[in-house]
This record gives sequence, C-alpha cells and structure tokens, in this order.
Amino acid sequence: MSEAERAGRYTDLFASGTHDHQSDCAFCPICTGIAVLRESNPEVVEHLAAAARELIAAAGILVAETEKRVGRPAPPDQGATDGRVRRIDVG
Repeated sequence: MSEAERAGRYTDLFASGTHDHQSDCAFCPICTGIAVLRESNPEVVEHLAAAARELIAAAGILVAETEKRVGRPAPPDQGATDGRVRRIDVG
C-alpha cells in the first residue's frame, strides 16, 4: 500500500465517522501511539506513567489553590465592608 493510499484511508476515517483501529493503521494518532507503546522498553512506559501521575497531581493542586482564591470577597480596604455591590458612577 502506497503512502497516498494510506493517507486517503486515514482521511476517509473521518468522513465515515467510524474507525476500528486495525493493526495496519499507519496514520491514526491513536493507533500510532499504541504501536509506539507496544514497542517501547517497559522502563520507558513506567517513567511515562509516573510523569503522568505527577502532572495530574500538580493539576489537582492548582485547582485546589484556584478554588481558594476565586470568589473571595474583596479585602475591606478595597470595597464595601458589608459585602454588597456598590454602584460607581463613571463620568
């Protein structure tokens, strides 16, 4: 199968809306990623899994810190002290 035929087959996947991820798929990013993982050294896969865990943990910490800051009322010296909205006329 030529490169042009493979590319045409890959393009047709999105036109039909279905893809069965056959073992000879050479252009689908999902199939290519799975093929790379199958051929990789187990230590590489283990390292990638550990890095993914750390990335997810860091994202969780970021979300937790953001929750603490978003929606907090303004400090008393920067806004109304009773927590209500003040109308400010401009110009």
